[in-house]
Amino acid sequence: MHKLKAVFWDVDGTIADTELCGHRVAFNLAFKDFGLDWNWNESQYLDLLKISGGFNRIIHYRNNIDSDLTESQCSEIQALKRIHYKNLIQSGKIKVREGVLRLINELYNSDIEQFIVTTSGKDSLDPFLKTSLSSHLNYFSGFITYEDVSRHKPFPDAYKLALKLSKQSQFNCIAIEDSKIGVESAKAANLNCLLILPPWNSSKQNISKNANACLNSLGNFDNPSSLIYGKKLISNHVDFDYLTNIIN
Repeated sequence: MHKLKAVFWDVDGTIADTELCGHRVAFNLAFKDFGLDWNWNESQYLDLLKISGGFNRIIHYRNNIDSDLTESQCSEIQALKRIHYKNLIQSGKIKVREGVLRLINELYNSDIEQFIVTTSGKDSLDPFLKTSLSSHLNYFSGFITYEDVSRHKPFPDAYKLALKLSKQSQFNCIAIEDSKIGVESAKAANLNCLLILPPWNSSKQNISKNANACLNSLGNFDNPSSLIYGKKLISNHVDFDYLTNIIN
């Protein structure tokens, strides 16, 4: 039986509902600052989430609409976006998802190493960590961001780096993700993976079937998780015992 020794946390959509209420809003404010008439609605942005990394999304969208913006200008837009995103976080508008702090606490008290593994840039991650996760920063052993690898999710590079830093066997680790590309990234690194559907995904269609298990949320004592597929919950929410069970 494999013992759980490390948990790798994705951020956007997994730890917090940062995408639609945070990143998307910040992108649109940056576009306005730059004098563009671009405005990504929720449907457009959900489609753009197939592209990993904010700068890459801007480039992808620019190419799709045949814009003549240079890569340097796209980089300027991304810098503006980071400022707006930081302001949104500091305003307290982005909340940690239900069950996250409970599970972080439980894993920490069980001496399980925890790492942040995200495609967000350090400038976007830091303000979130210093506000919404300020009381839990020392619970994490490391933080892997966009700048730390050359290839981003769905490539395995970020998770391979997490494995290297943790010095643990892949069999004793699990990634917690919210997206298909996140699951693909974890699985490409030969990791176990728990898929927690993001709060904006109410459909059970077109979700990754490659995770060890999939639920609608991490849940809490008074608000149970709902199993989509995989091993049944031991209690009514995701805890240390359940994570251990699904890696075996």
